[in-house]
Amino acid sequence: MSLTIKFYDVEHGSCTHIITPNGKHFLVDIGTKSDKSICQHIKANHLKYGARIDYLIITHPHADHIADIEGLYSYGIKPLALRRSQEAYPLQVVSADTEAKKAVKKRANEMNVEYCFPVTIDPAQPDNNGGIEIIFFDPIVSDSEKCDINNFSNVIVMNYAGFKIVLTGDNPASKLSSMLSQYGFQQAIADATVLLAPHHGRDSDYCEEFVKAVSPLVTVFSDKSIQYETQAHAAQKYYTYTRGVPLNGNNRYVFTTRSDGTITFTFKNDGNWSIDTSTTEY
Repeated sequence: MSLTIKFYDVEHGSCTHIITPNGKHFLVDIGTKSDKSICQHIKANHLKYGARIDYLIITHPHADHIADIEGLYSYGIKPLALRRSQEAYPLQVVSADTEAKKAVKKRANEMNVEYCFPVTIDPAQPDNNGGIEIIFFDPIVSDSEKCDINNFSNVIVMNYAGFKIVLTGDNPASKLSSMLSQYGFQQAIADATVLLAPHHGRDSDYCEEFVKAVSPLVTVFSDKSIQYETQAHAAQKYYTYTRGVPLNGNNRYVFTTRSDGTITFTFKNDGNWSIDTSTTEY
């Protein structure tokens, strides 16, 4: 039995696909490329016999993290369960929004209303997902902070067979710093196997005390090949606290969807794991 986690190359957005040991499909965020649907790819390549997405987790509803939300409906794979911060809704449509962004916000608001009943089978419970422990940490957002949707970004910790994966959204450094004082947070994130870097690894939101506390073996940046702050100095900062793993004769510390394409981790229940990269999967 194994846990598979795919960090898709969705340009400067984010979409993490989790295939559980018992064959469930979870998505953390649903960003996509500007000219391709990640939902179409997932349905064609990973869902069989009419399967749907079992669980969609939205770290926060910024456009680059929900860009293909319509695709869930168009390709008939809309999730059986949804987790999001309801405080972040409804999303406000403004005149400056493109038509595409307006459509995304409209669908996100509709989904927020549609998924208003508690689930009968909680996909986050280990008995229902093949033995994965999932812990959610939500930031405390004051009224004055609600204007910045990034402040709602949660942190998700997954534990399986001795492996630990820490997933983030576009968490500002100030929010990560304050979350370190939450009960159990530091212990939960410590000594992770994989960290998905907050805010695509942007230098401006690098939180040294958070990354130091996580101390991952591997850090993943979900980014694209435009020279944002992401590529400027942040990678070297993450190297400092990322322990690294041998791969193909070299030690690897930081993986980026920009350079490595879709990054797939496979964690087996016997303690073995592997890393594969592909610039052609999506």
